[in-house]
Amino acid sequence: MADSRTAMSKLRHDLSNPLAAILAETQLLLLSPEKLDAEALAGLKQIEDLARKMRQLLQDIE
Repeated sequence: MADSRTAMSKLRHDLSNPLAAILAETQLLLLSPEKLDAEALAGLKQIEDLARKMRQLLQDIE
């Protein structure tokens, strides 16, 4: 059980850093929506929403 908990903790940590980078870069791009076409803007918003959901899932892992 402790090994499983340690593995989940490591997984959570290893996924959190790249996920934070994805979310940060997406949000930076969304700061200038006038530079984006509608399709790119919609895609970035979807990436942001999904990244937030993934972050919440990782935070819920104990």
